Amino acid sequence: MKPTISLIVPCYNVQDHVQPALQSILDNISATDHARLQVLIVNDGSTDQTLEKIEQFIAEKWYSTIRHHIITQENAGLSAARNAGMAQATGDYWLFLDSDDIFINQALDKIIAAIGQHAPDIIEFDAVKFRNHHWENKGLYADYFPQTENLPLAAHRLRAFEENRWYVWSRCYHKKLFENQIFEYSKLFEDMMTVPYLYLAAQHIFRLPENLIGYRQRDNSIVASLSHRHLRDIFYGVEKAMAAETRYPEFKTELTVLQYKNWRLIVAESIKRFLKTRDWAYLQDVQTYRAQMRHNFGRDYGWQFGYFGGVLMKKLLKKV
Repeated sequence: MKPTISLIVPCYNVQDHVQPALQSILDNISATDHARLQVLIVNDGSTDQTLEKIEQFIAEKWYSTIRHHIITQENAGLSAARNAGMAQATGDYWLFLDSDDIFINQALDKIIAAIGQHAPDIIEFDAVKFRNHHWENKGLYADYFPQTENLPLAAHRLRAFEENRWYVWSRCYHKKLFENQIFEYSKLFEDMMTVPYLYLAAQHIFRLPENLIGYRQRDNSIVASLSHRHLRDIFYGVEKAMAAETRYPEFKTELTVLQYKNWRLIVAESIKRFLKTRDWAYLQDVQTYRAQMRHNFGRDYGWQFGYFGGVLMKKLLKKV
C-alpha cells in the first residue's frame, strides 16, 4: 500500500488568507494522488469569518476525492491546534501548512514522489517569502541546501542545528518521530522546541532543495514584535536543550549548538528592544536568565560580546 500523508492546517483569524491556502492544496496535487491525502483543518476559536470562509470553500471548490475534516475548538494557541490535528491524523507522514501560507511549484506532488522513492524520516524543502504580490528571489534555505549535499547523516544533522531554522512547515515527517513529541502548549516559538528533537530521532533525512512554500509576510507576525514573553519562551527552549543532554548524551554537540544559537537570539533581541524602547527590563531579563542558568545547570553563556563584536565588524568591513 502506498504511504499516505496527513496535512494539518491550523487556523486563527485568517479570513483573508485561508481560502488561498486551501486552494494551494488543490493546485499542488495530481488527481491520481488525491486518495493519499488527508487534510485536517483546525479552527482555533477564530473570532472573525475564518470558519465561514473555510466552510464556503469546502462547499464550493473542494474535491470530494480528498479526505478532509474540520476541527473546531476554543482558542488554545497554535501548538494546541497542531496537536488537535495530529490526534486525528491517520497518514504515514505528517505535513503542516500555516493558514496564511501557500504551497507552490507542485509541492505535494514532489513530496509524495520523494516519499515513494526514498521513504525518509524527514523531507526538507525550501520556502520563499512574499508580501502581497512581491516575491523574494532567494529561498530561506538557499545557503543551507548546497552545504548539506552528499553529507552523511551525522554531519547533515549538525548542519541543521547550526542553521537553526526550525520552521515545522518546511519539512515533512514520518509519524513515528512524533511518538514521544507534541508541540509545547502555551509557548511561543514552539517550532524550535519541537523540530530539533525530531532530527535527533531521524535516521534518514532527504533533501528536496526547491521552493515549495510561499511564506507570507505580515506586519503583525511574532518575530516583528518580540516582547518579554517571547524572549522568556525562547529561554525556556534553551533550558529544555540543556536538560535534554542527560537524555541524549550522544547529541551533546547538537544540543550545545542549539543552546548557543537561541541564547544569542535572546541577547541580540534584548539589546535591540532596549535601544528602541529604553526599557531596562530587557537587559535585566538577560541577567535573570544568566542567574537561572548558573543555578540550574552550572553554566553561564554571558553577553556574547565577542560574538556580536565580530558580527558588527564584518558588517562594517563590508561597507568599507
